[in-house]
Order: sequence, then C-alpha cells, then structure tokens
Amino acid sequence: MPELPEVETIRKQLQKEVAGKSLIDIWTDVPKMVNPSLKEVLKRAKGQKIASVERRGKLLIFRLAGDENLVLHLRLSGQIFLNRPADPKDSFLHIILKLSDGRELRFNDARKFGYVSLVESDAALDKIVAGYGPEPLDDLTPENFAAAVKKTGRGIKVLLLDQKAISGVGNIYANEALWLAKVHPEAKASSLSDSQIKSLYKAVLKVLEDGLRLGGATIADEKYRNLYGERGHYEQAVRVYQRKGQPCPRCGTKIEYLKVAQRGTFICPKEQVM
Repeated sequence: MPELPEVETIRKQLQKEVAGKSLIDIWTDVPKMVNPSLKEVLKRAKGQKIASVERRGKLLIFRLAGDENLVLHLRLSGQIFLNRPADPKDSFLHIILKLSDGRELRFNDARKFGYVSLVESDAALDKIVAGYGPEPLDDLTPENFAAAVKKTGRGIKVLLLDQKAISGVGNIYANEALWLAKVHPEAKASSLSDSQIKSLYKAVLKVLEDGLRLGGATIADEKYRNLYGERGHYEQAVRVYQRKGQPCPRCGTKIEYLKVAQRGTFICPKEQVM
C-alpha cells in the first residue's frame, strides 16, 4: 500500500504536470470506484480546471477551480500514471481522467479498492480531513505524538497504523521506525517510557524523510510506481523490512518475522524486546 512518501512523491509530480489543466472527461469500467456516480462527477467536475493537487495522509486531493474537489485514494493496490492515449493500457486499468492537454491520468487497481470521489464543497472536504490524525512532517509534534501514545493500551504498531491517530504511516515505515527506536511492535503503547516515545517520534520522522528523499519504496513484491512508472529507491535505506534471516544492521542478530495485526512485521529479537 502506498504510504506518505509514495503518495507525496506522486502529489508533487501531479502538481507539476496537471495543475492548470482542465478535466475534460472521465471513463471507468468499475462504476463503484467513482463516487457518488460517474454521471454526477461528470456533471459537477467536467470542464473544470485543476487549481492544485494536495494531500492529507494517503489521500490525493484535486482542488478544482470551483468549490468542488476530487479525492483519490490508491488503497492497497492502486497506481496512477500519466499517459498519452496511444500508450498501451494496463490490464488493471479501471479509471481514466482525461485532461485538456490531451494526456490521461490512468488509475490501475488490481483489487478495485481504490476510488475517486467528488467532494462538493471545501467544508465537506474539511470534515473528511478532520477524521485523520496529525501528520508527520506537518502537524505531528512531540507533544501530540506523546499524548496519542500514552492514552492507549493498544500495541504500538497498531497505533502507528491507525490513520485516525497518526496519518500517513503504513506497514513499511512502521517496521522501520520501530526498529530504529528499538521498540517491540507488540509493546503496549501506554507502557513506553518518555525516552522511548521521544526516540520513536524521531524515528518516524527519519524513515519518512528517507522515503521522500528516495522517491518511495518499491521493495520485494511492492507494486508502487510513481506517476511516470518509475520505482522508488527506499531499498537503499531499508533496515529490516523484508529482511528475515539477514543480520541486524546494528548487532548482527538474524532478523525475525512475525505477524502483528495481520501485517508482516520484521524485528531484531535482541534489540526489540517486550
């Protein structure tokens, strides 16, 4: 699933490529992926200029020149590419946003969980955004991070993945941050010491900054590609994710694999203890 660095990388590329262009048509072969309906979205958005492309958590937000917004979520397997009409089409292509310069934004999604939604006013968009927690590299502070950690008895990895608590962090970067901070992913959040919380806060920012710098993560079976179809290069910085059996970069102990909240998790059993 694309996480903050991947979605922000795509957002920057979209801002460069499509801001100022108009949306002239939309095609889909999976109507449930366009909300509230293709007919309604075309009625409200067709012909409108894309003023800017923003992001909150893992949401891409196309601000239109009117009061409407288009919100796009890639979910588990979504990809969005910028193409020419004559370019070969992917077998999982399900939405095309046609632009005034003749190019297309193509939304591929093998699982069909992603979506494009029309949000009819800035006020309605504000309500959606309000459902997301503070965001690393923006409004997540040491203070509100510590408050979120201390108030719950849930496992710390579960908390990091909860978009209502902290937005933008997904499985890859949660694994990496927990290793960097030497925190076991199943440790109760409220049991962490002040020094552990401080270390984890810094670790979350560090791994996300690395992800942004390297254009996102395309590791092992990850399907992420940026707007131009290019791989991310976070594998240059990865410490433990997908490295079962390999030596811990700090102590040399073999990395172990376990499942936490149904997500693949990688730890150093010597340094990350309950």
